[in-house]
Amino acid sequence: MNRIREELDFLSTYLVSSAPAGSSVTIRETHMSFVLICDQRVLKFKKPVRMPFVDFTSVRARENNCREEVRLNRRLAPDVYKRVIPLRRLDDGQLGFGGRGEVIDWLVEMRRLPDECLMDVMLREKRLTPRHVQLLADRLTEFYRSAPSPRLDAEQHFRALEHQQDLNRQVLEHADYGFDRSAARHALDRIDTHLAVFRPAILQRIVEGRFVEGHGDLRPEHVCFTEPLVIFDCLEFDPTLRMLDPFDEIAFLGMECSFLGASDIAATVFRQLTARLEGPASPPLFAFYGAFRATMRARMALSHLLDGSAKEASPWIDKTDRYIRLALEHLEQTGTGQPGPITQRLSHNCDRKA
Repeated sequence: MNRIREELDFLSTYLVSSAPAGSSVTIRETHMSFVLICDQRVLKFKKPVRMPFVDFTSVRARENNCREEVRLNRRLAPDVYKRVIPLRRLDDGQLGFGGRGEVIDWLVEMRRLPDECLMDVMLREKRLTPRHVQLLADRLTEFYRSAPSPRLDAEQHFRALEHQQDLNRQVLEHADYGFDRSAARHALDRIDTHLAVFRPAILQRIVEGRFVEGHGDLRPEHVCFTEPLVIFDCLEFDPTLRMLDPFDEIAFLGMECSFLGASDIAATVFRQLTARLEGPASPPLFAFYGAFRATMRARMALSHLLDGSAKEASPWIDKTDRYIRLALEHLEQTGTGQPGPITQRLSHNCDRKA
């Protein structure tokens, strides 16, 4: 039997056996993991995959990643990530958690969060209020104020940004799946221009210690408005991608909220953190961060077609086009030409602060 299938069957049976009668298991698959959800429990294990940015082919590598995932996510979701569990091949050949036998895999055990409290769900259902946004800004302020500020090689870190842009070009310029390649090329060219323009500002922010070890994947679906608010599923596999400008991270969140139809959240959170964090980013740089993130997300959407993981092409083509349009909209707010609505809101907020 395929080992992953065997593991999924065992874990499904295990979860149902310890859940209330009538419970069932939902299995969700990502590029790198399987997540099993049953009643109030969640179990997650890594696929034994090798990718350009990660190698999970060994048991030790999967163990290390599970432990990092728990450690890092306990910063913003301390009661959600419970423990790391070894899965064994027992002496009788069966899978199990206790007893003697070789450890063949590692799992992260988590507490299930209510879907109705997730930020993306609340945005889609028009239930997110200014109070929720205030709570989120409060939590992020606390997090960024206490986050370590690593010593970074500014030039090397900027080259990492340029590398991400190179990856954007490799995918968006050469793939042909029916998306708007002309718009993509236009966005990529403008990103190149703006990278050069904002290079001194970004390097200065790194040198001044404005960068912190952040969440790394701050999207609405990773924010849950329980009591207390939790932010989960941080980027754990590459520390370089967690070393970032807090205003880059909230620009990413704001851009994703715009993708869901809530374009005002970026300006609101920017205003809150500008008033609270030392050395805020300028409105044009904040807008550029949003454009850069939107271009990366366009690349990632299209990658689902390139790697064959997408069951249908049209949703991912639509996402690619929408992210490219968002990138172009944000680029219009960076100080070239007439200021658009985003820049007007951000500048107004900064003027009020001053």
